[in-house]
Amino acid sequence: MVMENLLSDGAGRRIEYLRISVTDRCDLKCAYCMPPGGSEHAPACDIMPLRDFLRLAEIFARLGIRKIRVTGGEPLLRRGVAGFIGQLKQISGIGQLALTTNGINLSRMAGRIREAGVSKINISLDSLRRERYEQITGRDGFSNVMEGVQAAMGAGFDSVKINVVAIKGVNDDEIEDFAAFTRSMKLQVRFIEFMPASRSVWSEEKFIPVSSIMEQVGAMGKLIPCAKSQWGGPAQVYRLERAVGEIGFISAVSRHFCGECNRLRLTSTGKLMTCLFGADDLDLRGMMESGADDAAIATAIRDAVARKNPVRSLPACADDFAARPSMTCVGG
Repeated sequence: MVMENLLSDGAGRRIEYLRISVTDRCDLKCAYCMPPGGSEHAPACDIMPLRDFLRLAEIFARLGIRKIRVTGGEPLLRRGVAGFIGQLKQISGIGQLALTTNGINLSRMAGRIREAGVSKINISLDSLRRERYEQITGRDGFSNVMEGVQAAMGAGFDSVKINVVAIKGVNDDEIEDFAAFTRSMKLQVRFIEFMPASRSVWSEEKFIPVSSIMEQVGAMGKLIPCAKSQWGGPAQVYRLERAVGEIGFISAVSRHFCGECNRLRLTSTGKLMTCLFGADDLDLRGMMESGADDAAIATAIRDAVARKNPVRSLPACADDFAARPSMTCVGG
């Protein structure tokens, strides 16, 4: 593969990480992700074909993308996703394939997606209590997710992570329970600050800063810093003394990590987002449908990345929130 110029933005950040949302469908209705009343899905005909995602992934790889994470919605709902991952694995230059899932369908698919090439998997789980899990997600699926965690642990992934969005008054009384998982299980529990992803559900009263979460976990025992893995993301990673697993802390709000941002997002309808809170989307699917060749698409991508926000700009009003796609369309 002939390498083109590596991607970098106007702030000098090297861009090596692409998140691909293969669907905006999800079989859960988590309040912090999906607005009340549900999210308006794109018509099925507007969801980009997997072959077009593959073409774009090859272009991104030539531009210097080294890590791809497959997301949704819920990616395991997309028909053919395991085969798609296997084809991504064949793209020269891609050094790491990861996947984020809600875990509902993971128990039956963990082996297949591992064999296809996924080395790192993240599982969203915001409560260890069945009834509370149903309240948060709108579905009695706790047992399914726990079976999925066990299947992932046995499938041979290099890394299994559990993502926990910490919300005051909702699940903050389970922080120690989640942290205790890592004493005997070789996985990473990651506490993520509640983000203002939707004006209708965001409230500062529900927000818990990472500093408070770390203080609570630190009361359980000594926290030992861990080295970051390649393309390891923004988490501060520790382990409790004598624990076999790790604990990550992601300060998405209280101490944003824009200065270290190395990621792009490709939505399920083929739009490139250079910032989760940006408004300068690039319609790559439209370019492909209009007959643009790979060179023209690569140039457009480089130009969009050059304009990437130095620092995110949170929406200031309800109209701005409404104009942005919901997390189900972006994949976080």
